[in-house]
Amino acid sequence: MVSATTFLEARGVRRSFGTDPILRDVNLCIRSGESVSITGPSGSGKTTLLSILALLLKPDAGEVWVAGSETSSLSDRERSRLRNQFFGYVFQATHLVGSLPVLDNVLVPALIAGSGRGRRDYARSLLAGLGLGNRENHLPHMLSLGQRRRVALARALVLEPPFILADEPTNDLDPRRAGQIAEFLLGLPARGHALVIVTHDRALANEADIRLDLHDGVLRDAAESSDEPSVDETEAAVLHDPFARVRGTTLDDQQ
Repeated sequence: MVSATTFLEARGVRRSFGTDPILRDVNLCIRSGESVSITGPSGSGKTTLLSILALLLKPDAGEVWVAGSETSSLSDRERSRLRNQFFGYVFQATHLVGSLPVLDNVLVPALIAGSGRGRRDYARSLLAGLGLGNRENHLPHMLSLGQRRRVALARALVLEPPFILADEPTNDLDPRRAGQIAEFLLGLPARGHALVIVTHDRALANEADIRLDLHDGVLRDAAESSDEPSVDETEAAVLHDPFARVRGTTLDDQQ
């Protein structure tokens, strides 16, 4: 359990690619135990913002604060250390190491941190909790997309970081498995983690404590968005309970 005072903050963050502004004076504060969703059109800068929050990219202007430390003046080594200590990142692509079995893939961040052996039992418990307890010796190519996503999620959690950042974690999954991943992620704030999800899935976004929309580089409360409903929003509006179809199922489904 991380401290309730642990926070991640962006202050006046700007980022451009060439002459095109992607992020315009973005301000955001996230505390332990909160879930935040960020929606917006493709190409609106959602992944860029997530990468800046995770110290993978530097903003052109503005500040990123992690647990009380401003990060703009840090060296690459210091940023890497902070990133490994505070962040678990779930990429759109799973980026698993093809030559490593599932358990060793989960342990990669721990091995980098020099604590691989001490995290082995915890990694196994994560895999069991995600329905992959009988897959720890499998290679990535032997897994389905949904199983690979769960391995990537376990990898993000293996060091129990305060902040979990997930970029389109349910993309390309069928509704049942997407719902399973969503329910697991949305349970993390109760364990003290702060959760930030970038998603096109409005049903998933609406389950977060704080719902934001990024449009034309401006981050705002999703309720203030004047965008026309997307296909995902329209579908979600028809469903009384967007996750009803997955309740009663488990992550033990092997497909």
